[in-house]
Amino acid sequence: MIQPGIYTALHGLVEGRCYAGVAPDNPVTPYIVFSRVASVPENTLSSGQPVQKTRIQVDMYDKSYDAAQSLADSVQVAILTLAYPIQATQTLEQDMYESEVKLHRVSHDYSIYHR
Repeated sequence: MIQPGIYTALHGLVEGRCYAGVAPDNPVTPYIVFSRVASVPENTLSSGQPVQKTRIQVDMYDKSYDAAQSLADSVQVAILTLAYPIQATQTLEQDMYESEVKLHRVSHDYSIYHR
């Protein structure tokens, strides 16, 4: 399970406003929401130790487009430099505007291979 490591890597970027799955009502911006989209075991022939491939979605929210982009850049560095994975790669980046809450959102997907 890599979710605790993801939280540890990201919560400091937003003064603890990092949430697993869903944000609370009326959160203070900026904030991050992350969720595990899928996790599957990968077979290895060399080491015999199981490797897990986990897809993580990370959504960054802020009041301005530039601020959301800046936070997304920081999240990317934090995820791609995690200490424990075998490999982490970003597979998607998408910009959105959430009109209901009037916030800019940047969404990233990552594939993370880990033990």
